[in-house]
Amino acid sequence: HDFPKLQASGGIAPARWRFDPGEWWLEEHGLIMEKPDFPLPPGRYLVTGGRETTTTLTVDDAGAWSLAEGVLHDVTHLPCRSARYTPSVAGGGTPADARPEDFPVTPGGPMPVVEGCEKQDYWVVFVIGLAE
Repeated sequence: HDFPKLQASGGIAPARWRFDPGEWWLEEHGLIMEKPDFPLPPGRYLVTGGRETTTTLTVDDAGAWSLAEGVLHDVTHLPCRSARYTPSVAGGGTPADARPEDFPVTPGGPMPVVEGCEKQDYWVVFVIGLAE
């Protein structure tokens, strides 16, 4: 991955987003990624995992969500994975501590542990439209 380049640029990625050493993300190939924008605001969204199921995801004002059909696995794009890593101690783990041999992640599998970090895995759902 390009963590040394990201450090050399003062934490500014080529796409102009800023790296946050207190909360950083890797995708299934071990690449550093921009923090996603979430949670989704309240509303109704057309979602799919690019497989068999396309359905409506409803997010209420409290952030609770439900699917009109199926379960989360049905609308998850299985090959895509990401995780949010947070250093467990000040000056703790960085993307440089991720082991290249742990990538790419097996479709449907967990993201790797990175020494010195807490990890939260995320599945990818494609939002393809707003439901009326």
